[in-house]
Amino acid sequence: MKNKSLTLLRLSLEILALLLFLFFLKNRTLQLWLIVFGASVLGSFLFGRFYCGLICPMETLFRPINWIYAKLKIKRFKTPKIFKNNVVRWGILALFLFLMVATKAFHLKINILLYITVLSIVITLIFDEEFWHKYLCPFGAILALSSRRSFFGLNIDKDNCALCNICQSKCPINVISKENSQMKIDTKECLLCFECAKSCPKISIRYTKLRKTNE
Repeated sequence: MKNKSLTLLRLSLEILALLLFLFFLKNRTLQLWLIVFGASVLGSFLFGRFYCGLICPMETLFRPINWIYAKLKIKRFKTPKIFKNNVVRWGILALFLFLMVATKAFHLKINILLYITVLSIVITLIFDEEFWHKYLCPFGAILALSSRRSFFGLNIDKDNCALCNICQSKCPINVISKENSQMKIDTKECLLCFECAKSCPKISIRYTKLRKTNE
């Protein structure tokens, strides 16, 4: 798929998903978004984290922030080292699930999804995207589990790869690394934003059936 077509497809899906999210918000039925997310979790077992890169309203709202920061050459803080561990990540997920159950059980009129969306934007204004996507987002934590052994994902053709590291530098959440003189994508963390594929001069990165199950 050509870059222009890929960009157009991604943009169209993001806009449609954001409009649906805003529709639910306007009609005070934002909890229905959990149906969209639930369907995406089921789909991620096969297709990976397409929710993050193509549907998530938070990721869509990050795009203009990233564009403005890039134009103005504004630097953001890196992920604090204290957060780079699974204890924090799963702790935040547990807290999120507890709050969701508590608001339902005690009939509390607190829109958890809206608060999380606002929080994600505030954090992304200050820190690199990696901080939210890999360590704080409860939805991302769930999808990292469900897509752990997905059948499809972005894959780098090692025979055609020039090892130029461009894809690694373009990845917004640092999930591309060099292992044994070969570039590799951590597919369970990959957002499927396709920034790496669009930047590859050799067109070595494609969304395809994964040859091996993810570790």
